[in-house]
Amino acid sequence: ASSGLIASTWNEQFPIAKTITVGSQSTTLKVTESGSASGYVLYQAAPGAVIDVANAQSVGVSIQANYVIVRGFTVKGAQQHGIIMQPGQHDIVIENNDVSGWGELRGSNSAGWQMGIDEQSGITARCYNNAPEVYRVVIQRNKVHDPRYGANSWDWGHPAGPNAISMYECGGNNVIRYNEVYSADQQHYWMNGIGGGNNDSNKGFPGADSDIYGNIVKSAWDDGIEAEGGGKNVRVWSNYVDSTAVGIATTPVAIGPTYVFRNVYNRSRMKSQLGLDSDERNNFAKSGSWSGYGNGRRYVFHNTLLQATQAGLTYTLGAGGGIAASGSSEPLTNTVSRNNILHIWKAWWAAIGAPGSGDDIDYDLYNGGVQISGNETHGIVGTPIYAGGNGWQSEAGGMYQLDPSSPGYGKGLRIPNFNDKYAAPDIGAHQSGTPGMKFGVNQ
Repeated sequence: ASSGLIASTWNEQFPIAKTITVGSQSTTLKVTESGSASGYVLYQAAPGAVIDVANAQSVGVSIQANYVIVRGFTVKGAQQHGIIMQPGQHDIVIENNDVSGWGELRGSNSAGWQMGIDEQSGITARCYNNAPEVYRVVIQRNKVHDPRYGANSWDWGHPAGPNAISMYECGGNNVIRYNEVYSADQQHYWMNGIGGGNNDSNKGFPGADSDIYGNIVKSAWDDGIEAEGGGKNVRVWSNYVDSTAVGIATTPVAIGPTYVFRNVYNRSRMKSQLGLDSDERNNFAKSGSWSGYGNGRRYVFHNTLLQATQAGLTYTLGAGGGIAASGSSEPLTNTVSRNNILHIWKAWWAAIGAPGSGDDIDYDLYNGGVQISGNETHGIVGTPIYAGGNGWQSEAGGMYQLDPSSPGYGKGLRIPNFNDKYAAPDIGAHQSGTPGMKFGVNQ
């Protein structure tokens, strides 16, 4: 006889013991009745119900209970945060909500933008100063958009302003999936789309044993997804990120491992006051390390960097770099890269840069420089050719398959548990001959 480890995943169906239906109101909805593991309390919106606190309450929904589901609310007008999970709460599901119009004024910049206070968020939890942790949270199928005030772009220094979804110094076992975060114009962009902190921490965001997947993340002057800090068994996968400075940030991975795989990145934008050809752009994967924190392992597999075009421009609109740190003081360290399309906007820029130690970078398709000697020995220098109906024009539509004539088609390395069901995996996020990738609330 032999013994082994038997594991199981979460049950996707949460048992409901009680349903509380809530109509429209102009005061904070306080979620105070807890359920149990055998039966959650469901707080659901009545048809057409809106919680609009009209800038008279600090939050729209305050979750002060465990084993609860908050479903189907339109939440508007909060002073600080749309929905907040209070310290010490756990086993929370936040789903199918529409959150907008929150935030306080920080001031105006020289272009006349009204800018929001840093880190106020549509959906959030704050566990600072050794507060009891918030953990086992599922945030799914929400639309979080258009804060009252936005963040500044890099023209005025590091962006500061609202986030769409955030958790700070909280616990683990969190899942953030199938959400859509966006803003209608650049004056209402996020600082980070999905993120939190603290980055200089062994906790950070999203907490240990957590997943961020299937999201559409747009409209951030800094990171689309900021998964920085401890990075202990964190997976960021199958997200579509567009119109951000950085695609996915993992600086640092203090503990690890962190996995970044099968994500799609479209446009990069840093400075609103410069023309598109003059903008500085940034990296898809900000992948540095910090002195004083452990250098946990980072895996970057099967991601695709698109390069949209626009009439009248010399250069394309996508990332300025592929997998790189933020400079020599935050080197790329202990990172394994395989099977990525690292298509950057200028071939004389670095696709892989700011070398540290312990890196293993290979089997990528790239068109820029490689600043780490001895790496990409099996890499392919070139740019992708997409099949008809695939590529950047698909936007968030899920079609990014390579054409059979493309460099990288059938040239990926087989990786156990990632692509080993294919005899000849393609480089990039979308394997040829498979259904379209799916992101956002409608799945």
